[in-house]
Amino acid sequence: MITTARSVPISRNVVIPEAGGPPPRIVTTSWDDGDPLDFRIAEMLYARKLPATFYVPITGHHGARALGRSELRTLSNQGFEIGGHGFSHLILPQCSRKVVRQEVEVCKHSLEDILGKEVRMFAYPRGRHSSVAVRSVKRAGYAGARTTEMFSLDLHFDPYRMPTTIHVFPHSKSEYLRNMARAVDLGKAWKYLRELWHVKSWIELTKLLFDSTMQDSGVFHLYGHSWEIDELGLWSDLEQILDYICNRKDVLYLPNSGALAHRSARRYLPLKNHCALEG
Repeated sequence: MITTARSVPISRNVVIPEAGGPPPRIVTTSWDDGDPLDFRIAEMLYARKLPATFYVPITGHHGARALGRSELRTLSNQGFEIGGHGFSHLILPQCSRKVVRQEVEVCKHSLEDILGKEVRMFAYPRGRHSSVAVRSVKRAGYAGARTTEMFSLDLHFDPYRMPTTIHVFPHSKSEYLRNMARAVDLGKAWKYLRELWHVKSWIELTKLLFDSTMQDSGVFHLYGHSWEIDELGLWSDLEQILDYICNRKDVLYLPNSGALAHRSARRYLPLKNHCALEG
């Protein structure tokens, strides 16, 4: 059970491999919107020693109650990373340049004031970002920013367009295909096109993607929203997936910023206004 008592942060139990070693197998998870039900996810993760990044808007998601100061400190003290998700969860490409900067910067300063530590990661609300949003995130001092692009298992990615692997949500095959077409690494994403037509559930697809990471190295990134999981009754599905991915040998279990530190640098395409499958 998650309590307010301090404990050894989960991420401190991770052993970082030496430089020049084999490519790592990394597992990271992230959870958006700062809903109070995030505590239920945190308890499930903590029981399995799985790190995570919780992306939190200051004023809450669409009028919902946001995690309070003491709740955020509790999550942080238990070893979970807290990231920014905008001050009021506005869709950044729809905002003026001034509002974008305010959403990004005030969120970071507010969270750092609450936590008493640096906030290194940002997640674009609903995954939507633009060149203005990316520049604002960089200018604010974040180390990276996560999108909602799926089907990525690669260590090669832009730190300010960090992709994911799978969303805790039963998307239709057409929705998966639409997201796949916007994936960071099309070659790797299309590898799963044939398998996609045969899988019967998001759980089966998730296990397929995870197994690929275990075979070939890379980053497996699970993300979701606690309020959405609750509305759709996906708690037992999530528990099944967490049991499947935890406690594997030769795997680095890291928060998003830790996974970011292991990415392989390369040149990236020019950034345009972008929206992946919303989630």
